[in-house]
Amino acid sequence: MTSNPEQDLSLCRHEESLLRRITNRIRRSLELEEIITVTTAEVRSLLKTDRVMIYKFHADGSGEVIAESIYENRLPSLLGLNFPAEDIPLTARELFIKSRVRSVVNVDTQEIGQIHLRDLDNGETISEEIRYRSVDLCHVEYLTAMGVKSSVIAPILYQNQLWGLLVSHNSQARLISEYELEALQMVVDQLSIAIAQSTLLTQVRKTAEREAIVNRVATLLHSLPTIVLQPALEAVVAAFNGVGGRLCIRNAAFDSDNSNVTSLTECLIPGNNCLKLYICGQQPVLPQQTIYPLIEQYSVWQEHYKSSNYDVWAILDIYKTSSLRTLQVAFQPTKIRSMLIIPLQYRQKLLGYLSIFRDEIDTETLWAGQYDSDQRQLYPRLSFEVWRESKKAQAQKWTVEEIELARELGKHFGSAVQQYELYQQVQAFNENLEKQVKRRTVELQRTSEQEQAVFKVITEIRESLDTATIFQTTTKEVCQLIKADRVSVYRFDSDWGGQFVGDFEAASPHWSNESELGINTIWNDTYLQDTEGGRYRNNETFAADDIYKMGFAQCHIDNLEQFQIYAFVLAPIFVGQKLWGLLATYQHTGSRQWKASEVNFLSQIAGQMGVAVQQAQLHNQSKEQTEKLAEALDDLKQTQTQLIQTEKMSSLGQLVAGVAHEINNPVNFIYGNINHVNDYAEDLLSILDLYLQNTPNPSPEISDRIFEIDLEFLKEDLPKTLSSMKVGVDRIRQIVLSLRNFSRLDEAEMKPVDIHQGIDSTLLILQYRLKAKPKSPDIKLVKEYGDLPLVECYAGPLNQVFMNVLSNAIDALEDYSESQSNPHSSQITISTALGEMEGNVKSVVIRIADNGPGIPEALKARICDPFFTTKAVGKGTGLGLSISYQIIVDKHGGVFKCDSEPGLGTEFWIEIPIKQITKSHHQLP
Repeated sequence: MTSNPEQDLSLCRHEESLLRRITNRIRRSLELEEIITVTTAEVRSLLKTDRVMIYKFHADGSGEVIAESIYENRLPSLLGLNFPAEDIPLTARELFIKSRVRSVVNVDTQEIGQIHLRDLDNGETISEEIRYRSVDLCHVEYLTAMGVKSSVIAPILYQNQLWGLLVSHNSQARLISEYELEALQMVVDQLSIAIAQSTLLTQVRKTAEREAIVNRVATLLHSLPTIVLQPALEAVVAAFNGVGGRLCIRNAAFDSDNSNVTSLTECLIPGNNCLKLYICGQQPVLPQQTIYPLIEQYSVWQEHYKSSNYDVWAILDIYKTSSLRTLQVAFQPTKIRSMLIIPLQYRQKLLGYLSIFRDEIDTETLWAGQYDSDQRQLYPRLSFEVWRESKKAQAQKWTVEEIELARELGKHFGSAVQQYELYQQVQAFNENLEKQVKRRTVELQRTSEQEQAVFKVITEIRESLDTATIFQTTTKEVCQLIKADRVSVYRFDSDWGGQFVGDFEAASPHWSNESELGINTIWNDTYLQDTEGGRYRNNETFAADDIYKMGFAQCHIDNLEQFQIYAFVLAPIFVGQKLWGLLATYQHTGSRQWKASEVNFLSQIAGQMGVAVQQAQLHNQSKEQTEKLAEALDDLKQTQTQLIQTEKMSSLGQLVAGVAHEINNPVNFIYGNINHVNDYAEDLLSILDLYLQNTPNPSPEISDRIFEIDLEFLKEDLPKTLSSMKVGVDRIRQIVLSLRNFSRLDEAEMKPVDIHQGIDSTLLILQYRLKAKPKSPDIKLVKEYGDLPLVECYAGPLNQVFMNVLSNAIDALEDYSESQSNPHSSQITISTALGEMEGNVKSVVIRIADNGPGIPEALKARICDPFFTTKAVGKGTGLGLSISYQIIVDKHGGVFKCDSEPGLGTEFWIEIPIKQITKSHHQLP
């Protein structure tokens, strides 16, 4: 075969282009079907043959055409057709794997050419030319029947195994060059990479799908408050594409009396009621005469798992599994043919079975020509027409991935079933414990009721820190709990007499008390006064069941009869270490046998009352101290505010005065000399004009210089420049004067001042804030000045008031403009006029109003409080308006108030007397 350089060059270019397209396709997509479809079309275009196809081998050695590209229907389509394993001999497959052989067949010349990439003996890579030999007549007849005159085959390998073939067919004889074979080899190498990537992608997808199934089932098993197994069973059946399923588990197998758990084998014995069955979809139908109502009760399960090897049992065909012969009759009414048995275990203990059923299916395989799989074809087939091989009632194979998924799901079900059993055991324990609790509750009820009563009273006492409430609550609760006629609180005074400070009387028609006990009733007991509390000093509680049987003196009995007291209990109340009073419980209707528990209860309540009284006293002391501290805090805030303002004004005044002084000296120098500079410039220009008049033809050097400096423009612009400089210096002097007027360091004492001059000085300092900004337009200033006389005041602090109010107005307008979608026309109006204060005192009124958002009513009352601010953190201290209020009201005896409505703006009213009647003795803030 001769070599054509131009043709070889063209093939090289086609080869590079082909490889780029195929490589780009592999990089853009991981979908194998898309890649092989494009590859067949590109290779056919490169080789210019009639058909290029990709043939993939099956596990049994047969294969299928999975991709195909045909030129103008010159050859019939073989896409989707299967070829038997015998069509490609085993020896040919071994050569494809070991030597990476590529073969070229020419039917007309009946020659086959082969080129080996690797040495058959040592596997080393070699590079040889195509070696031709005679082709078998059988092979020639095979290709002729297919309508092929020439063919090229290159093996596609994946993980050193023969994955498939890249085949090129032509209906006419065609020579193949070594360049084309090299291009084919590069293509199959790229296909090997694509197969590896696609296989990895498939594995990742399967893994993700399996994890999603496991997570979904695990969520159903473990996410609900109670264990629900039916939805999880249905999810598993759907995951395996099953038609039905069963979940058979132990149920109520725990005996709480002896703490034994019945095994699954024992539960499966007919007659036991410790099984629970969940079913989903199609089910086997057991004969009515059988003694086993469940298929799980047949011995086949126990026999299979008697070795304790609880692994998944994948049954491909029920009717071909001898151990299931006794159960086949149950599956015959259904189409179920395959079954997956998943044993559920926990710590080597069998808890149940999860079964998945699959129906039989009908299969159809498309063969390229009729094929007899029972005997080897002795002759090449004469036709490749489609032959359909149909099979009925075929079992569906359980894949390795499905079995692995079954194992993982079995673990989750085993854990869930174990939790279910533990839940049942806990329920049984709870029922048993509840019975015991009921028995113990009867025994402890009396003690519990008393403790609850004590706790209730103590809780209600502790809820209040008011002594009257404590006394009222205690007497009422105790009286109702022990069903006494009266409960009172008696308090000792300094001479150990005392009075009742708390009392509750139970309503009863059985007595009438003309001299009724009650709050503020004084009762001075001589025994208690003489002994300074008697036995109660020793924290003793005294109970009298019947006053006539206690050996009391007659005078004592007479006193008790006066209040119709026939039985009582007195418990001491201690506040700290001091006897404070008594908790008295009286019976008016007659004698009463006081129980020890009742006396003990009253003693506990008295002790808690002492604690409550002490807490109330401490609370009152704390309240008084808090009020004093609040007053001290207010004074401290006022002092702090004054100190801050003093320091602020001092620093600001020094800064402003220093800046004004430093600027003033050079400005005065410039201002004083600028007139002289102007005169000098005029003299020089006049001399220059005379020179030009007397020298009409200057030297070339002077003419060039005149032209270079543009003398005419310089003579015209120099006076203008000096004039502009003079205007600028005047402006600087005005600013310096305004700074000095604002600081008023030379006017610290009260003296007559021009109010308008102070306002204008403040506006000059704030002028830069009135100009437009990127997020807010300029602020229009309207001045409505009246005819005012000089006002006697502190000029510096008054200027600070103007500064604070105007700054707040500018802040409010800027924030309001930024928050509006449409431009807002911001405006500040300053009005001054004469006024009159209380007592016919002549005054001046300065009103500063803006058209901003206004101030809500709830905030308006607090705007002058120290440290209160509505601005963002870092933008305000809350001292400006508070200090302004002090300067106007406290220092000048004036009025400082704010009028505002939301949406209509805000106006500050500043009014001070024209002349101060008395000098203020306060220090300047």
